[in-house]
Amino acid sequence: MTGCAHTSERKPKGSVEGAKLDAIVARYSEAVKHLDAYSAPYFNVEEDLGKFGDYASPAFFAREKALIRATAAEVATVGSSKLTGEELKTYRLFSEDIRLSVRGLDFPSELLQFTQMGNRFHGYMDDSSPDLTSFPFNSVKHYDDFVHRSEGFPAFVDNQIELLRRGIREKITLSCVAAKVAPNSYKDALETNVEKNPFFRPVGAMPKTFPEADRTRLANDFRMMIKDRIIPGYRKFDQFFREEYSPHCRQGFGIGSLPNGKEWYALAIESTTNLKLEPAVIHQTGLKEVARISGEMEKIKKELGFKGTLKEFQNSMTKDPKNFFSSAKEMFAEFEKVKAEVAAKVPNFFSLVPKADYKIVESSNPEDAGASYNDPTENIPYGRFVVNTKNLHIVPKYEVTTLSLHESEPGHHFQMALQFEMKDRLSEYRRKMYFSGSFVEGWALYAEYLGNEMGMYKDPMQRYGHLNDEMLRAVRLVVDTGIHAMNWSRKKSVAYMVAHLATSERDIGIEVNRYSVWPGQALGYKLGQLKILELRHLAEKELGSKFDIKGFHAAVIGSGTVSLGVLESQVHDWIARSR
Repeated sequence: MTGCAHTSERKPKGSVEGAKLDAIVARYSEAVKHLDAYSAPYFNVEEDLGKFGDYASPAFFAREKALIRATAAEVATVGSSKLTGEELKTYRLFSEDIRLSVRGLDFPSELLQFTQMGNRFHGYMDDSSPDLTSFPFNSVKHYDDFVHRSEGFPAFVDNQIELLRRGIREKITLSCVAAKVAPNSYKDALETNVEKNPFFRPVGAMPKTFPEADRTRLANDFRMMIKDRIIPGYRKFDQFFREEYSPHCRQGFGIGSLPNGKEWYALAIESTTNLKLEPAVIHQTGLKEVARISGEMEKIKKELGFKGTLKEFQNSMTKDPKNFFSSAKEMFAEFEKVKAEVAAKVPNFFSLVPKADYKIVESSNPEDAGASYNDPTENIPYGRFVVNTKNLHIVPKYEVTTLSLHESEPGHHFQMALQFEMKDRLSEYRRKMYFSGSFVEGWALYAEYLGNEMGMYKDPMQRYGHLNDEMLRAVRLVVDTGIHAMNWSRKKSVAYMVAHLATSERDIGIEVNRYSVWPGQALGYKLGQLKILELRHLAEKELGSKFDIKGFHAAVIGSGTVSLGVLESQVHDWIARSR
């Protein structure tokens, strides 16, 4: 979608302490860009494109920890009382980020970074997909770089194996549930037919402008890369994972079953939500939201004339073939239809819209959620709305509208693409490195809520689909805290979600597996949305007839990703200016 970009707000000349802070942030950002050469495509570091990097090695983690400690010491020398405006905002975000990173050094999180939801084996496979990659395939040199990058893959395989062996020794391993499904995330790369292996995909997408001699040479180079390094590397890891690692999987399901699990989960909550909340408080908030949304669902059930219980109504929806797509093509057509409808309504609600468009593409991991979003980069200057077509049942027809609002416009795509385009206002740290799950996911869930006011839910089924998605975010508060703080089993977690959602038990199982390996991540959606709605209601009350919905949305997403505390300050400042 095209539209008017934000009005440029160039940063005024700052204070001495602000300049000092900017220098610290710039040094840190430059170090992060080169910490892991594998991230070169995202950070547009051209000279590192041909390197795999040494992630998973002891040297990598030592550099990462040294950078965090050194930066924390530098931040401590900044006189924050002398900062104002954007300087103070950057300080609040950066200092909190570094503080939490320092706390994270107390926990061996690197031992649990390989999961079924995300791991470098799967990420590397996705990098060979023109639809999913951030790697540029625009020149002969880029193709050569991709082949050269693979030369570091065997060393990575060995480093990853040694890291997971350390986990076995320290008894910090994946749960047996997660370990069982993790190989699904990379299994396609084990394909022995070289030209059917996913790593051969770039050859099929090779620009026709390449000289014929280069095209022939590169095709042969890719064949040799797959035969000599890719397949042997994936086989070696797969054999290790199944035969050596999986037998040592952890019987416990949540992080609470690990050493210092209570403290580890507290850090996960604060890192995701920017809030210091007790799990019991979050759990109760979830229960209240579940009860409220259940009441709204009852109304729709009655509107549709269904005579049974709410659960019977939900079961009828999940078992009716008419509610599901028969092909990815059919599903994509519906998402394109919603995209056009939203575009017509956006001008009534937004003054800030990104210049970048987004594309709808297919996921490559059957263990993925229904959909996700990849933000633009210098190499891929558009967003990607990634849909799980490996599991067509995971996105029912009645949830297409609400899911599109969440992942694309005006949800993730608006917020993340706008942030990427703020090069004249925001530092690279603010544009590409700072992250707040409660803000990013809270905004996307608020975008689903906004669909009501935009007139996007045209019939009871679409309204129910929206409520079902909101219910998913509410039950997450209950289940995430249940798993990680209250020792809930997988069976109990699945049963609770099945009781409240019009979603199949199989797909709920994938969701629950996700929460088990990603503690706290699922909390950001609902807690962030509740904070944004709270601030909107405050603004409406304070401003009365002067309340402007476009101005409010600009106040929320007009400075990129921020913490919930900084968001609150931004909205209060906007209310004061609007008076």
